[in-house]
Amino acid sequence: MKPQEINQFNIPVELKKRLTDVQYFTEIDSTNTEAMRQLDSGKTGNFLLLAHAQSAGKGRRGRIWQSPAGAGIYLTLVRPFARDIKELQALSLVTALSVQEALALSAVSGIQLKWPNDLLVNKRKLAGILLELKQCNGVNYVVFGVGINLNLPNAVREAIDQPVTDLMSLSQAIPDKSLLVTIVVETLLNNLLEFEKTAFASFQSRWNALDCYRHLDIVLQIGDVQKIGRSMGVNESGALLLQTASGLEVIRGGEVFPSLLAAVRSSESGCAV
Repeated sequence: MKPQEINQFNIPVELKKRLTDVQYFTEIDSTNTEAMRQLDSGKTGNFLLLAHAQSAGKGRRGRIWQSPAGAGIYLTLVRPFARDIKELQALSLVTALSVQEALALSAVSGIQLKWPNDLLVNKRKLAGILLELKQCNGVNYVVFGVGINLNLPNAVREAIDQPVTDLMSLSQAIPDKSLLVTIVVETLLNNLLEFEKTAFASFQSRWNALDCYRHLDIVLQIGDVQKIGRSMGVNESGALLLQTASGLEVIRGGEVFPSLLAAVRSSESGCAV
């Protein structure tokens, strides 16, 4: 699909200088999917894809990310990395933290993080992250997919299998779309430079301060296996620390759900599911 430039975005020259290419789509199946296609075809560099709508937006674990025209920000940043592939797992957390920091700079408050990369406000999902890894000619490329709900139609809300929110619901005014995209991408690029120097260690305390389930009881779903324990936040590599009856476990993959007790506590504290 050939990129078609549209007027919904006005990316400043300063940001464009930090990228090898910026592409705009009126509608596409998925910006992440398109990025992978372009990498397969030999494209290199540090490039950004933006879409007004997606017909097959991608969420984690094969889920669909609802992406109607004008209802959200749908972007993908592609960037090469020299670090070990194992260390790249923490980039999901860095990306979620970057989006939270960008939204805070845009006067959106009350956002908490759910491991590994959900952004939530008052028990409702505001934004999601999907990272994919592609190796081309010995180079690791990370495809950073970001979706932020701006103004979801009611029919779309009803089609989503979990509570969601959008920026219009939080502030009654949608921030300027181009400005918000610029802040998100600039914050992410800056944090990625920091990650290349320090790995996740310098982000650990920032993440834990926003971790919705830290020090609460959770159920962790890992494939067909469930683990029950208390979340102790994340360690210096971004892995979840789970205190169980048999000791402290280091978890590097899975999905967090509240235990019954945590659900009660979260409703009192504003923690999101």
